Amino acid sequence: MCELLNQAFGEVLTKEDLSDIPEAKWGYSENGGLGLCDITFDEARVMQTMDKLREDKASGADELVPRFLCQLACPLTMLFNNIMKSWQVPADWKDANVVPVFKGGCRSGATNYRPVSLTSQLSKVFETIVGDQVVEFLESNKLIRE
Repeated sequence: MCELLNQAFGEVLTKEDLSDIPEAKWGYSENGGLGLCDITFDEARVMQTMDKLREDKASGADELVPRFLCQLACPLTMLFNNIMKSWQVPADWKDANVVPVFKGGCRSGATNYRPVSLTSQLSKVFETIVGDQVVEFLESNKLIRE
């Protein structure tokens, strides 16, 4: 069964070409030199984001559940700030557990399942905070429309 699902999922998942990734410009020089590199994490924002995590969701490859993470707002804030300073995302955050979710039809057919990637809860919190601050930056500098 595993081999059949692996074959079916391998046809729908893509392998990204990482050989030609453009270099990101980490600043925006207009409007007083404000920059996207000014993303920061504070304990209140980390806690607020973690409060939005659903406790009934499965853990990712790191096997950490949201219920446990709520106890760690202070150390996670330090970790996230260190990641932004070093520009190095932990390799574990790039791993995912791919699980089959039944779509319908005959349960014995591998194509009747869809792959779902369970990723790190820590990376979800980090990505949410970064995404929110990027949107705030774009909106405040009128670089994005409603």
